[in-house]
Amino acid sequence: MAALGLPLVGAVADEFSGPGMGLAFAVCAVLGTGVAAGLSTRRGWWWVVAASPLVVLGVTAAAELAANGDTYRGKALATGAAKWVVHGFPVMAQAAVAALLVIVARVVLDRRRQHG
Repeated sequence: MAALGLPLVGAVADEFSGPGMGLAFAVCAVLGTGVAAGLSTRRGWWWVVAASPLVVLGVTAAAELAANGDTYRGKALATGAAKWVVHGFPVMAQAAVAALLVIVARVVLDRRRQHG
């Protein structure tokens, strides 16, 4: 749950500091994904990597709609959603890479423990 809470905290911090998602959200989303990968089982690794872009997009959409709901009506919602995907893509990619790095580190450490 903490893994999902971190991106939410970052999104709220960024919404209070200015419009749109910024550095706090990016850092918290990447850290949250890394924590999720660190806490999950081998079977859960796939879900962490696959879900990280969806979590980033979902938290972005929820924060933007909560903070600026009146702005996103009709066609503006579709435009906003496209903007969230485009601007969120670097964070989505960084979060997925963070998960993969944690998974690789866990595999290497597990193999060292088995052979050491």
